[in-house]
Amino acid sequence: MKIIIRVTTAFLAVVSTAGFIAVLSTVGLLTVLSAAAAADLPRKEPPPPAPSVGKAPIGKYPVGKYPVGKYPQPVVTKG
Repeated sequence: MKIIIRVTTAFLAVVSTAGFIAVLSTVGLLTVLSAAAAADLPRKEPPPPAPSVGKAPIGKYPVGKYPVGKYPQPVVTKG
């Protein structure tokens, strides 16, 4: 009788551990999938900045194309 109780207890312990691992794996999988789905959601982009009139954009000045002090004057448009 004692051997049956020990075998039954060992079987239930293995089933309990396997069930815990299965639940833990399912929760982890759902967490990863929900994070991946959230990353694919579209987001509203901000409007582009208004162009500055009469100034060269930062980082776009033609460095090295003209002699020092002889840069072309920026074109100012009215309207």
